[in-house]
Amino acid sequence: MKKIINIGLFSLLPIKIFPKNYFNDCEITTSDIQGPFYIENSPNIYNLTPPEITSDFLFITGTIYANDCITPIPNAVVDVWHANKGVKDTNSNSFINSDYDEEYFRAKIYTDQYGNYAYQTILPGKYLNGSQYRPSHIHYKSSYMGQNEVTTQLYFEGDNSIPSDPWASNINSQNRIIPLINDNNGDLHGVFDITLETNPDDINLSKLKEHSLIKGIHPNPITNKSTIYLNRNNEECFIEICNINGKSINKITRTNKAIIPISELLNSSDIKKGLYIIKISSNNKGVEAKRIVVN
Repeated sequence: MKKIINIGLFSLLPIKIFPKNYFNDCEITTSDIQGPFYIENSPNIYNLTPPEITSDFLFITGTIYANDCITPIPNAVVDVWHANKGVKDTNSNSFINSDYDEEYFRAKIYTDQYGNYAYQTILPGKYLNGSQYRPSHIHYKSSYMGQNEVTTQLYFEGDNSIPSDPWASNINSQNRIIPLINDNNGDLHGVFDITLETNPDDINLSKLKEHSLIKGIHPNPITNKSTIYLNRNNEECFIEICNINGKSINKITRTNKAIIPISELLNSSDIKKGLYIIKISSNNKGVEAKRIVVN
C-alpha cells in the first residue's frame, strides 16, 4: 500500500464546531444505506487523497454530539469513505464515472476532547445507479464505545442529481444536505455535525467543562433568532467575526453576558451568505472559535 499523506487534526481544525440543534428541536442524525464499498480498519488519517492531488480540496469539519444535541462526545469514531473524482463530462459540467478505491478516499477518525473531527479530501464524482447518476456523497459510520452506531451519507446543496436519487431526495436526508463554501484558494469547506443516541450521562466531560469557553451557537444555519451560549464565570469576553480565510470583518465586541443574540454581531454589510468563524477570547480561557453558516 502506498504511503498516504498524514495531516494532524489540529492543522485542519484549530477550532471547535457548534451543534446544529442546541436546546430545541433536537434530532438524532438519520441513517442511510451503507452500500457495498465499506472496508473495515481504514487508516487513522486526516488526508484521504493520494499525493498527486495538490489542489481543489474539500475540507469537512464537524462535531459528534450526544442525544441532547448539546453534549460533545470525545473519542467517538468517524469512519468515512467515498468515490474518487471520476472524469469531467463536458455536457453536464459534472464529474462522472467515479469509482471506489480500496486505498484512498477512506479513513477512520477519532474526535478530540471537544468532540470535533476534520478531514481533507476532494468532492466525490458521480456514478450510475441504474439509469440515473447518484449525487456526490460521502459515507459515514459513526459510534461511541462501539454503541449507538449510525450509518449514513452526506450530500451537498445544489447537486442536480439529488431530486432523482431515492436516498438523497428522501425527507430523512434533508438535514444531511449541506452547503459548501469556496475560499480564496479555490478549496471547498463544509460543516457536518452528527448526533448519536448516546446518553450524555455516559460521557466523562470533566476536562471539557474545565476548559471550554463556548457552549454552543443555535440554530445553525444562522437566523435572526440564533444565540451564542458561553461557559463563563462573570469574566469579560471579546468576540470577533472572521471570514473563512481568517480575515476580521467586524470590530471586536466586548461583553460579560453568558447569552448573546447573534443579531447583535451580524449587523455588518460585509456579512453575506457563507461560512464564517466566530472567535471568542477571555483572560482565563484563551481563544476559542466556532464556525457558523449564514444562509
